[in-house]
Amino acid sequence: MIKTTGVYHIGIPVEDMPRAVKFYTEVLGMTVAKTGTDDMGDKLSRADLRSGDSMVVLFKRPKPLAGDGVERDGATHQAFSVGREDFELAKAKMKDWGVKVHSVASVDRASGSGFYFFDTEGNLLQLYAPPKRD
Repeated sequence: MIKTTGVYHIGIPVEDMPRAVKFYTEVLGMTVAKTGTDDMGDKLSRADLRSGDSMVVLFKRPKPLAGDGVERDGATHQAFSVGREDFELAKAKMKDWGVKVHSVASVDRASGSGFYFFDTEGNLLQLYAPPKRD
C-alpha cells in the first residue's frame, strides 16, 4: 500500500478554454498560473489555475459532451472552500451573474454548508463554507 499525502491538483474537462478560464477567474476568483499544452504526448490545451494553496487544471475536452454534469456523471463534482461571507454572496448573486444553479442549490449541515452550481462547461461544482457560528 502507498500513502498519499494530499491532492496535487484536480483536473476539470472543458470545451471552450477561454470561456472556462474567464468563469474560473472572474466568478470564482482563481488566478492563472500558466496556459499552454500538456507534456503527456497528447498536447491537450490546458490552463493551470491557483485557488489558495491548491491547483485546478482545466483540460480541453477532445470531443463535446451533451448534457450537464449531473446528467453525464451523477453526483461527481469538485468542491471549493470559501469563507461564510463569500458563500452567502454566491447564494445571493450566482443567478444574477448568469451562472446555472443546481435545482437543490444550497444545503446546510452540522459539518458546514454546500452551494451547488454548474460552470460554463456543464461541470457540477460546489462551494463549501464552515458551519455557521451562532
